[in-house]
Amino acid sequence: MSLSKLEDINLNQLENYSKDININYISSLKLSNYRNYKSYKASFDKYPIAFVGKNGVGKTNILESISLMQPGRGIRSVKLEEMSYKYSGNFGININLKKNEESFKIGSSLDLEVSKLRKVKVDGKYISPLLLTKYLAVISLTPLMDKIFIEGSTNRRRFFDKISWIFISSHAQNIRLYEKSIKERNNLLKDNSNDAVWFNNIEKQIVKYGTQIIIDRFKVLNILNAQIKDSTANFPKASMVFTGEIENTFSENSDLDYFKDFFSKTLYEKRKQDLYRGSTSIGPHRADLVVNYKEKDMKASLCSTGEQKSLLISIILSVAKSYKKYTNLSPILLLDEVFSHLDNDKKQSLSKEIENLKSQAFMTGIDESDFVTFNKDSCIINLDDSTNRSANEF
Repeated sequence: MSLSKLEDINLNQLENYSKDININYISSLKLSNYRNYKSYKASFDKYPIAFVGKNGVGKTNILESISLMQPGRGIRSVKLEEMSYKYSGNFGININLKKNEESFKIGSSLDLEVSKLRKVKVDGKYISPLLLTKYLAVISLTPLMDKIFIEGSTNRRRFFDKISWIFISSHAQNIRLYEKSIKERNNLLKDNSNDAVWFNNIEKQIVKYGTQIIIDRFKVLNILNAQIKDSTANFPKASMVFTGEIENTFSENSDLDYFKDFFSKTLYEKRKQDLYRGSTSIGPHRADLVVNYKEKDMKASLCSTGEQKSLLISIILSVAKSYKKYTNLSPILLLDEVFSHLDNDKKQSLSKEIENLKSQAFMTGIDESDFVTFNKDSCIINLDDSTNRSANEF
């Protein structure tokens, strides 16, 4: 089943696609002028890989380069020019992807002398970065996410949208088109425009793309909540819900035509109020993802730092398992400095979960000892001395 077909299939039907899992993995990586790497080459097997070494050696940079095999600006979300070697203004990332017994050569590059946008090629042909989710799914967990439950709602929405577009490839494009329409409406508001025709046209686009975004978010939300509910992993169970004026109406009404009409009327009614604000006050860009620690019936924002980390791991594992279950494809995990902050019990539990996933995972840490719980098929790459070894060679 292709990822794009997911949006047309109901949750019960999706169960039928979980029989034969295809192992997808990155078999090689080549970097040119990327971060601290003038050049870097490595070959990988389909098993978990841990990069270890001192701080500043470039462990996270490798994970970031792989994260650019998805839409957006990678796991750090920084300007593209900051990723180039010594701010040279250009870089190249090339991977060989093994998928469904096929092989794809995927490249992502930047050349500021040509364009401020990064270019993506698949087998020598240019494609939009938004289409990368058709080829592979990359699921990330980094230290930058540690405060996601106590930060503003924007980061939580972005976190969930990145999850959603690996299930539904059109989600990334819908987000871009929706944000473009919101920006156009905000410009009219700031200009104190009274052009009713232009407002109506823009609001039609907002309703069109905004409704699909909400549908896709709720669809993926239901999938993940169901997966977490049935999970036996040694991590706390999270429950997630989207809240917001428009989301509350959507969840309370099954009539899609009624919802679209409500959305459209509300945008119209709020024009005068939004003129004072200079921005659009309703829509999926105002939603919040509320996460609770299920067993304690406690908001994640009130949990301890350790509990928040474990809840994040629980969510990421549910994403990986659900993706395999509903697409027949194995995701690629990027786990940056995750093991170094876990106690031994949780380290062992997480390594077991990763091995049971039978998915490729790229991990980072300072000490090789963080990864001794993995089996002999896993590989440790020490960037300090450029050595590779099995995870249990100590």
